[in-house]
Amino acid sequence: MITVDSINTRLFRDIALNTLQVLVNQVLGVFIFLLLSRSLDKDIYGELNWSLAVLTLITTILSLRLEQIVVRNVAAGKDPSAMLTLFLAHNAVTGLIFLGGLLAASFLFPAFFHRHYILWILSISQLLTFFSLPFRQLATGQSAFGWLTAISTVSNIIRCGWIGWLAAFSAITLPRVLIIFILSAGVEFILGGYIVVRKLKVPFSTRQNFATYQQLIKESLPQVGLVFLNAGIARIDWILMGFLSTRVHTAEYSFAYRAYEFSPLPLLILAPFLLNSFSRYFSGPGSGSALTGGPAHTPAPAWLGLFVRLSAIFATLLPLWGMLLWAPLVDLLTHHKYGQVNNLTFLLLSVCIPFQYLINICWSAEFAANRLGRIFAITAVTAVIVVAGDCLLIPAYGGQGAAMAYLVSMIVQYGLYSRISIFAAARKEWPWQMFMAIAIAAASGEGALLLTDSVPLQLGIATVLYALLTWGSGRLGEKTLPRLRQHLGQRQRHPLYPIPGKMAGK
Repeated sequence: MITVDSINTRLFRDIALNTLQVLVNQVLGVFIFLLLSRSLDKDIYGELNWSLAVLTLITTILSLRLEQIVVRNVAAGKDPSAMLTLFLAHNAVTGLIFLGGLLAASFLFPAFFHRHYILWILSISQLLTFFSLPFRQLATGQSAFGWLTAISTVSNIIRCGWIGWLAAFSAITLPRVLIIFILSAGVEFILGGYIVVRKLKVPFSTRQNFATYQQLIKESLPQVGLVFLNAGIARIDWILMGFLSTRVHTAEYSFAYRAYEFSPLPLLILAPFLLNSFSRYFSGPGSGSALTGGPAHTPAPAWLGLFVRLSAIFATLLPLWGMLLWAPLVDLLTHHKYGQVNNLTFLLLSVCIPFQYLINICWSAEFAANRLGRIFAITAVTAVIVVAGDCLLIPAYGGQGAAMAYLVSMIVQYGLYSRISIFAAARKEWPWQMFMAIAIAAASGEGALLLTDSVPLQLGIATVLYALLTWGSGRLGEKTLPRLRQHLGQRQRHPLYPIPGKMAGK
């Protein structure tokens, strides 16, 4: 018999495991990131990051964002074996076609590939990671976060250990880094296949044919344009920096942006739970009004209000710490390469984080409710703002211009999501929660800077002020976390939120 306690135990165990894999990957990623930026010249580091941005854009487009479809379908109870087989076959075919096209292009445009010589070699590593994607998404959809931890961390563990050994006993050079990337990606692919097939007992299905693949692609067709736009938003600024600015400026901006990507840690932890939770919520009986794209009268899950409140705290407190630490810590770690020079750039990017939290909540709900047309329209507007802003601001302001364009796009994106959201609270309550948190963080940081020049004291004072203001405004109380856990546990009794593996009404 499934009880509230067993649901809670499983939920918090899954959260703990997913938190572990995110934390491990973040720590290892930061270590690799710092070693490479510290050891490689800015020209080489800028070219490496530019090549990664180009390849990430291409592989994201090639995936057609099937990873989200697979997670949604597996979480909703569809055949995981079919999803694995179809997704892996898709990635293998499209990846090999891309490799052939890249080989042909290297003969047709030798001057371009002579200038961007890293692109060809790095593509092998990126394709191996691309081939591993179905295994990670299968584990995510099945909420097998322990195995997901093993698959997602093995590559970073190898890279971290090997690059760390080179830093301590030899030298970090570009050829060695490229070899490490390729071999570690290969190990991730092999381990992912072993875990999914042997441990999760999800074999490859021989019953799948082209018709079933067409059906999967049909599900993704509404978001084909969305895939291209999202991929562009994520990396187009890096790519344009490479064309409109210098390698040095590209290195500086890509460093600040990578640090920004490491910042929203709780968002990375909770994102899989949001998509899984909303997918089950909207697959239950009675959710038809949302699925047909009707007005925002769909009742929100009981836990969502508290989730938004806690998200606002995480989305502002961690960036507050990051801004106070940024210049002194980064200059110390990188021999004064990327700290003070990126102060304003990192500040502008950090302001994007609160909006990212809200966008992720709205996007997850819209995607789970299959309202892809609305997501596409909003993403198209966002992409236009990013590209236009980059082309206008990068030549004059470099990385700071790219960061400003990105911030404006994030603000506009959330404004559009709030207007069409399934949940009415997205227009009224959620923005107020987030703006209050931003104001508290800004006041706490300014107060700490005015009171002392000591960085440790600034951190302590800012944290105390933030906690006092948050508590005094009633945004966080001693019962907040227990109430969130209680609401999450009540999902088994919610008529629109069936327990995975248990039919509603039975």
